Amino acid sequence: MTPAVKVRLRFAKRGDLRLTSHHDLLRCLERTIRRAAVPIASSQGFSPRPKITFALAMALGIEGQGEVVDLELTEPTDPDALKGRLAAASPPGIEWLEAWALDPSAPAPRPAWAEYEIPIPGPRRASLAAALDDLLRSASRTITRRRPDRGRDVVLDMRPLLLAAELTEDGTLRIRLKTSPDGSVRPEEVLECLGVRDLLEEGAFLTRTRVELAG
Repeated sequence: MTPAVKVRLRFAKRGDLRLTSHHDLLRCLERTIRRAAVPIASSQGFSPRPKITFALAMALGIEGQGEVVDLELTEPTDPDALKGRLAAASPPGIEWLEAWALDPSAPAPRPAWAEYEIPIPGPRRASLAAALDDLLRSASRTITRRRPDRGRDVVLDMRPLLLAAELTEDGTLRIRLKTSPDGSVRPEEVLECLGVRDLLEEGAFLTRTRVELAG
């Protein structure tokens, strides 16, 4: 494989690491890069930072199975060798799945959509299926997002941002959410709209199974 100075990787964040925030995950990756002696480039300025760019931040408590991150390097490096070095230096819960070279001028990763899933207990599936059918048949569904930092509430039509959803035969709710600079809907907000957000408080957790990039 051709050595590269910019590499895109796909990785999974599982187990106890789902309880880390996006900020903590970034710090974890920075430490892993140092342990693996990766020749990472740094930003300019008063407080330089390693050039690490995630496609999409992940909320606390969500497991990720197909996350994307770009690394900008100071010297050509074989992507597969880089993946192996990161794997050897990573803590339990981080699994590096793919690595490929990018053109040095390639833009930062821009997500188009993300898929999530959560198991639905048997007694809740019938009501969830009815609520899901009603949501998918509707042309509009507004939600109110609390924004204490702005001193006001934000009203959002979430329906155009819900690209697909299904309840599988084994009782798994799968949803695909559009991600764009114009706005996005959180998976927890979809769960609330469907009447099952309380499952998160009872021990269930969301898994982000895929982040798909635009272009």
